[in-house]
Amino acid sequence: MSKRRTSSSPPLGAVEASRLRVVLDRVVDGADRARQLANDPISAVHRYTRPHDQELAGAFASVLAFGRVAAFRPVVHAILDTADLVGGPRAFVEAAQDPDVTRPLLDLRYRWMSGTDLAVFARALGRVVRENGSLEAVFVDGPARSSRIASGVDALRAAVLADTGAADWRAVSRGVRYMLPHPHSGSACKRWCMFLRWMVRAPHPSSVAGLDVGIWSGDPARLVMPLDTHVQRIGQLVGLTHRRDASWRTALDLTDNLARIAPGDPLRYDFALAHLGISGGCTGRYAADVCGACGLRSVCRVAHNVERSIG
Repeated sequence: MSKRRTSSSPPLGAVEASRLRVVLDRVVDGADRARQLANDPISAVHRYTRPHDQELAGAFASVLAFGRVAAFRPVVHAILDTADLVGGPRAFVEAAQDPDVTRPLLDLRYRWMSGTDLAVFARALGRVVRENGSLEAVFVDGPARSSRIASGVDALRAAVLADTGAADWRAVSRGVRYMLPHPHSGSACKRWCMFLRWMVRAPHPSSVAGLDVGIWSGDPARLVMPLDTHVQRIGQLVGLTHRRDASWRTALDLTDNLARIAPGDPLRYDFALAHLGISGGCTGRYAADVCGACGLRSVCRVAHNVERSIG
């Protein structure tokens, strides 16, 4: 098991943390909740009201949530449309051993994930929930921040191997392997960190920071920031990390500094950071029309350096 790293970036001081908290809170509170929900993969989870369907809709949505939202969203909803024909995501995965049930998935594809890969994943989910009662039961918390993701991914990998008969994980298709990265490999596991955020953080009826459904037990303070290139770049710009790689260590580094701002709920700021990049609003380079309207302008290194040179 990999050890949690010592801090790679200087920890935020109290004054800096306080300043960032004011700015980030303002961005979160001023966000267009309806617009961000519509443009976020968590919208697939909100399609359902029953927790046992929500966690499985979340699993499908999270493994496909890479690249452009407009590209993967139709695939997610095609899977869920198929699931709804048999009673919803839970009923679908429980029946997925029947080839007729998963046959509609074979016509789907997203980048290097084939319809066959999606059917394998559906059967693995079904095996796990049949044997354990829920996905939550295998995403078990432990002493390290990697524990919960590691335990869940291990259970799903074991189910894949049992289903496919593969000798080891290296013999599984690329598409299925990409669905189930492991934190001990150094991967940031962005999509599974995001899935856990959806499941653990409590909902809030009026805040963009409360789009999560909070149907699982757990401490939000122990979650890890879903790290992609957008969050990593913007985290650098505002001083949350000095690391330049989108790795598990960087995800922990950024989370630790966010925890100095909001100790009980560091992932409150996920939307504030991620959607600036997802929307194309932040490229990491100064543009007066974009940066002038950005809520993070006062704490952004790029904006500060450019405006100082001009002034």
